[in-house]
Amino acid sequence: MQWDLLRTFEAVTRLGSLTAAARALGVSQSTISRQLGKLEERAGSPLLLRETPLRLTEKGEALLGAVRPMVDAALAVQAALDDTPQLHGEVTLATVGELLRWVLAPALPSFYAAYPSLRLRILADNRTSSLAAGEADLALRVFRPERGELIGQKLHSESYGLYVASKLPLHPEVPWLGLCGSLALIPEQRYAERAFAHRPARLLLEDIESLALAVTQGLGVAVLPQGLAGKQAGLVQVSPSQVGAVDLGPIPSRDFWLVVHHSKQRLPKVRAVMAWLRSIRTLCTLGD
Repeated sequence: MQWDLLRTFEAVTRLGSLTAAARALGVSQSTISRQLGKLEERAGSPLLLRETPLRLTEKGEALLGAVRPMVDAALAVQAALDDTPQLHGEVTLATVGELLRWVLAPALPSFYAAYPSLRLRILADNRTSSLAAGEADLALRVFRPERGELIGQKLHSESYGLYVASKLPLHPEVPWLGLCGSLALIPEQRYAERAFAHRPARLLLEDIESLALAVTQGLGVAVLPQGLAGKQAGLVQVSPSQVGAVDLGPIPSRDFWLVVHHSKQRLPKVRAVMAWLRSIRTLCTLGD
């Protein structure tokens, strides 16, 4: 049995599509399709139903249960080979662009002062990079890990509020600004949609930093993280009644998690990055 076929099958089931698995494994979608075909030929029956979303057959479920421990074992082998008392080499951290720009980048000098021989590789986008597949060693996420092989530690709780530019006149029809694309379903956007259900958004953006900048220009009101809003000059927090919004009560806060795969948590170089991240006190939860 070829390991590549099993790894491809696990990646497709975990990520939910051939396209996502191809991106994660660094191969073409046709290669993913061909490898799945070989594995199903070996199995003698379909393993996946090509629907949206993909569904596992009964044999596919059984195979997935057998493959997952193999993926964990492969990661543990890699971790054992990488283990060294000298803090050198590369550590990959997955996060989002706003967090990298506003929080991590300013703190990088302190990291390299402490660990001059370590190299950081930071993946910054709204796609959830997989720790189980080895795409990243660590991740900063806004949800608690559910898989048993992932270990999470809460670093910070971010609060939210309604913000406008101080120069913007307040009245019941103040335009509201929101999020779209990969951020359209996050709780803050859902809250804004309910609070301003009686009128459409004036502007939708797929970037929280750009949303904050649009608010500073006086374009309207938006739900923003308090940590980010505090970095913008000229923003003030307002109540729902001041901008014609429905008062839904306090905007729920969100917890921010440092997540690591159990096979890598004891690596000295990974532990060093974890210690640095814990030392950064001002963490802004800025999206998934």
